[in-house]
Amino acid sequence: MQSSRTQKRAIVTAAAATAVALTTVLAGCTSAPAEGAAPAAEGSEKFVIGFQQPLGGQAWREMGLASLQALAARPEYEDRVEVKIVRTNDNDAAQQNAAIQNLIAEGVDAILFDPASATGADAAIAQAETAGIPVFANGGPYDNDYVYTVSTDWASAGTVGAEWLVDQLGDNTDVAVLEGLAGVPLNDGSMPGVEDVLTEGGATIVARGTNGWNEADAQKAMAQILQSNPDVGGVYSFLTGGQGVPTAFADAGIDFVPVVGGSGYNGEACTLVEHADEGLVGNMVFGQPAIYAKGLEQAVALLDGEEIEKEQFFPPLEITNENAEDFCLPDQPDNFQLGYDFPGLDLTVDEVLAFYQK
Repeated sequence: MQSSRTQKRAIVTAAAATAVALTTVLAGCTSAPAEGAAPAAEGSEKFVIGFQQPLGGQAWREMGLASLQALAARPEYEDRVEVKIVRTNDNDAAQQNAAIQNLIAEGVDAILFDPASATGADAAIAQAETAGIPVFANGGPYDNDYVYTVSTDWASAGTVGAEWLVDQLGDNTDVAVLEGLAGVPLNDGSMPGVEDVLTEGGATIVARGTNGWNEADAQKAMAQILQSNPDVGGVYSFLTGGQGVPTAFADAGIDFVPVVGGSGYNGEACTLVEHADEGLVGNMVFGQPAIYAKGLEQAVALLDGEEIEKEQFFPPLEITNENAEDFCLPDQPDNFQLGYDFPGLDLTVDEVLAFYQK
């Protein structure tokens, strides 16, 4: 499925990854390669793979792009693939749809995108299907039968933390809940299950707020909640808050309670280490940003004619008091994003730092 490479601008180069053994949670059935996909002949033009990023500047997604580029920079990849990274703003589904359409018009061989919504790119995906261009939802779920999925099992990321919190609660079962960012599929698809686990486990949700997937916002929201609910017995904060929530308790002079966070920031791991002797216990559940690198690997495999799973969902990481010292990087800032590696890819922090935009 090689197309003309004129008028194309590659941001980074990549190459096909070798097969890796991964422990995965897989759904769906095995799919044959997309129609028209064929291995690149020796000496032929590179595959061009587009990546559409709808929320540039967010640490998790910037680390994902850095891991993708780190994988791409390895010598065994550089002669195989060119990657075209296109950013849009504010998680805008219409902007994402238009950007994907532009990639199609440029004749890319495959498209990866981190979904800005559950269905907002359908028009572009229909065009890709007509053109025989495989499309991968890479980082979050997307509701379209044509689309391949390479994503964290975000529903599990939500319920794993909720189940842990229920087990930590003592006589005080009142909990505060902070959702992530309303309107984003992984938030809206996960939070109902989270609340079900909490309430069915005996917890009473006495306060709600939003962390905006930002530690500063999580701290502010928790501080406001503590003004009227200083006696909560636990806190669930979806995919952020492992540093901001404990800081709010410390600033208010209130004893720590069990906290679920999960941004995967270095500060979360180091906060658990710093305050463990003061009674802080936590479970920071998050998906590796390096899922982007895994998506690139799978896209190249498909273009090479290999069979891949149509839907691939991978379990989240958990940082707890037991392993926090292994994750905490004292020489990195609090907002350094962890999860830069992915099982089987063996990316190092030094490789990724060459591309990470802080």
